[in-house]
Amino acid sequence: MLQVLHSGATRELELSGTRRGLLALGNLLREKAGSCDLVENRQPFPYARSLSEIAIGEEPECNTASIVTDGQALRIQGGRAALDLLADTIENFATEADSGDHCHVDSPTFDFIAPESDSLVIAFLK
Repeated sequence: MLQVLHSGATRELELSGTRRGLLALGNLLREKAGSCDLVENRQPFPYARSLSEIAIGEEPECNTASIVTDGQALRIQGGRAALDLLADTIENFATEADSGDHCHVDSPTFDFIAPESDSLVIAFLK
């Protein structure tokens, strides 16, 4: 089970899920392309809205991963190495973090994230 909340003004995203859901997303990131539906949160406070889908695509010529909101979808696209690093980050969080922890995934912190990406926070569903 996964949900993605979007702030609107600050372009910050919160990707939250169960340990199992986050591990499944890691597996999906390792495929060439794919998508998954998200759980809708009707009260996304302090975020502005809840997204409905994650869409993933591989771009062989790219060295980074781009994480951007496109309408009701979170689009993750990039080169194989960058997508694998993102999968590793999500899977490591899912297996090692405590239930109240969170992880920021953004361009200044991770060099495999494209500078134009929205800021992403990974957390567990509450």
